Amino acid sequence: MKIKSDVKELKRAVMAVSRAVDQKPSTPSLQGIYIKCINGSCEIIGSDLDLIIKATANVDIEVEGECLVNARVLTEVLRKLPSGSVTVSDIGSEVKIETDRSEYNLRKLDHLTYPKALLGSNYEEGNSQKIFTDELFSSLKKVGVAASPEGGKPILTGVYFDNNENKTNLVSTDSYRLAVNTVFDLPITDAGIVSFRSLNEVIKLFEENEGEIYINSSERELHFYNNVFYASVRKLEGSFPAYENLFPKENLFSIEVSKTKILEALDRSTVVAEGFIPVTLKIVDGNTLNISSTNKDIGGGTEDVDIRILGLEVGDLTSFEMSFNPNFLIQGIEVLDGSTAYLRFSSNEKPIVIQGEEEHFKYLLMPVRTN
Repeated sequence: MKIKSDVKELKRAVMAVSRAVDQKPSTPSLQGIYIKCINGSCEIIGSDLDLIIKATANVDIEVEGECLVNARVLTEVLRKLPSGSVTVSDIGSEVKIETDRSEYNLRKLDHLTYPKALLGSNYEEGNSQKIFTDELFSSLKKVGVAASPEGGKPILTGVYFDNNENKTNLVSTDSYRLAVNTVFDLPITDAGIVSFRSLNEVIKLFEENEGEIYINSSERELHFYNNVFYASVRKLEGSFPAYENLFPKENLFSIEVSKTKILEALDRSTVVAEGFIPVTLKIVDGNTLNISSTNKDIGGGTEDVDIRILGLEVGDLTSFEMSFNPNFLIQGIEVLDGSTAYLRFSSNEKPIVIQGEEEHFKYLLMPVRTN
């Protein structure tokens, strides 16, 4: 194999697919980026088995062939090369990368051990639908804050696409909080449950590269692609927890507060609320929310924020207080649209519901017991 390319073009393709490569995979070949230049086309591939990213590179193919190169090393070499032309050649046990002033010889990985299933196409292009990504990607990023990190219960690391006629609820939970965002007219109805970590890499990939994007759902994967990039995310197996009845049927009262003001106060409170130290929210009068935190090893602090109470007379809220994980509270408020946050309370023992100025997004957060 021998190809010539503009450094910028090859670097863009390699860095894009490197998003999908696991640096500590179970299979050594998955440390690599697969370069396949056959039939007049050059395709570059990276995968961790859960996520596949492919890029079509605009290169001059002098000799067709295939090779597998360590992703981290290849990415770093190309990232640091100056602008200009670069030649990549498959020579024996090495891949040579050369410019007019540089030459690097990288040890190849055995491309024959690379999983063959990652090299083909697993969807029918005729079933693809063009999507408007702004709403979908924005909604996925909102609900993704409540997904469990990798290493937790697998089903809770995903986003559930819950379809109901012309609307789809995007849902995630780590069992301590739950986020739901409703989108309309999503052109697929069988997306299932998909890892948010993988989806987030897909979002970053296509947000950085312009062009129409198509979506396609097969039995085991959710596919996104345009004329340059292709990404496939493996669906998670299992049933998503029932979530509809977790939201309180009635609210005792709600707080209307400046999103900026409460985030600034919570951010300062986390100086002492390290680790799992909760913050306590207390209504002290009709227009003030007191935020406090105490750490026996560091100290404590309080913040007062102006609020407006909706739904109850002030006298009914004497000594009403609740405690929460401050980071979970901040993350739920940060993703809200608009300048106003609404915190809806049903009792001081039940979860609160956080919403912004748009009704399509809801964030449920469990309180923390402090005694």
